[in-house]
Amino acid sequence: MLDSHAWTMNLIRSAAKLSPSNKSIRLLSQRGLGEIGKCPNINETIFVSLTWWQMEDCEMPSPTPSRMGVKLPCQNEAHMSSVRISMVREQLRRVIDEDSYAPHYVPIGPYHRSRSSPWIEKTKKRSAGFLQSLSEEHTEGGLTGVMEKLEPLARELYTSGGGLGDMTPEQSSSMLLHDACYLLLFFVDYMSGNRAPPAPADDDEHPVSRNTLVRDAVFLRENQIPFFLLQGIHERVTGGTTSVLDYIAMPIQELLQQQLFISRKPRPPPPTCSHLLHLVHAYFRPTLQPTKSAAMCGTVVTGRWRRAAEYSRYANVRLMRRDFQDGVESSVLDVQLEGGTLWIPRLRVDSNTWTILRNLMALEEQAHRRPVTAYCLFMSQLACTAEDVQLLRRAGIVDHFLGNDEQVSKDLAGLCNGVVIDIDDLDRNYLKPMWHQLENRFYSRAERFIGGFRHGQSWEITAAFLMALIVIACQAMQTFYAVARGGH
Repeated sequence: MLDSHAWTMNLIRSAAKLSPSNKSIRLLSQRGLGEIGKCPNINETIFVSLTWWQMEDCEMPSPTPSRMGVKLPCQNEAHMSSVRISMVREQLRRVIDEDSYAPHYVPIGPYHRSRSSPWIEKTKKRSAGFLQSLSEEHTEGGLTGVMEKLEPLARELYTSGGGLGDMTPEQSSSMLLHDACYLLLFFVDYMSGNRAPPAPADDDEHPVSRNTLVRDAVFLRENQIPFFLLQGIHERVTGGTTSVLDYIAMPIQELLQQQLFISRKPRPPPPTCSHLLHLVHAYFRPTLQPTKSAAMCGTVVTGRWRRAAEYSRYANVRLMRRDFQDGVESSVLDVQLEGGTLWIPRLRVDSNTWTILRNLMALEEQAHRRPVTAYCLFMSQLACTAEDVQLLRRAGIVDHFLGNDEQVSKDLAGLCNGVVIDIDDLDRNYLKPMWHQLENRFYSRAERFIGGFRHGQSWEITAAFLMALIVIACQAMQTFYAVARGGH
């Protein structure tokens, strides 16, 4: 295992090959860490080195950055490919309303900059001006030059057409600076004496709810900027080495808690994260351990989920709402089958629910594990008719604010249109073992009989059962009277 000094030097030498124009990195790579005092913004230098490692999809050697005291603001579980910010697949855009992936009012990054408006641009410029004034208290020149240093890294991350390719470095640096400052003031409370963040001007026309602004700024895959831009500005503003992720993680948690996606137990920030939607996805993790039968269904082909009404009638499954417990880390993905009871956390459906889930599924196409996609597939097939939604609503599992159950079932049925997932891969489909357990119950004659009897569906069997009870009762009475007469 490499020690911290050797690890850092290997890292910096690799970064020097990738970024020969960076004088600080070149100086350190040639003369060693003894020259560290001659390098301005050394935290930024080390950070740039780490970012270059990520962009080349390299595996980090030991020791890990966290052990060195350097906190990475972005990195996927396995590969850097997830950090790249690309447009959603054209196949998804064709089968699903494109509006699910586009901002309504606040464009962030290059892909939807044409959707901006004068008032949001004015707000972004005021945000940049305010943070510039704060940064001048800690750093000479304030934010001057910070985006020019990081812009080449950001340019590499926007891989789709319509990204930064048609913008000059000056244009893209200005755009990213304004976007990053807007996001920082949206989530971080920067205060300096009596100075507060800029308030909207009286002449601004912005009849936009905060929910809409949050939708645009947080939940859209195409509307993201990398965390290292936020980190670079944050360090200039605070004059320290704290991670901006520590400041943003809590507001994101509170947002997801309000929307009933996760429990109210506080969670530490994830060790690494690439952008805001990636941070959201880090909290959308099933916390329940796989069942013992998970390894037993490895080679068995998995099929479609059945409707909620079918599980209830023919598999004798009781659908129950799983409430989040105080002090327990849980998420909406924690679906569990215990005996004949299927426990499902409450899903709150409003105007933004489908947008959030679709963008998380689009983000998961770049990852190996796909828990949100597996959950959405489960719900879309479980509640694909108004009858199923009504059943789940009465059980407290679906809590919707749409017009009627028919609309909810229609939206759920189309939630996964165009989505591709290997449902037989347990790493991708964490609900695979539960599907097989439910399927066994569905084909069990005993469970089918009990379920049908409980719902009064098999009227012939019910009538025959009642007739048998009557006959048995008559025979018992006849036997009783016969014995009684014999006694006399």
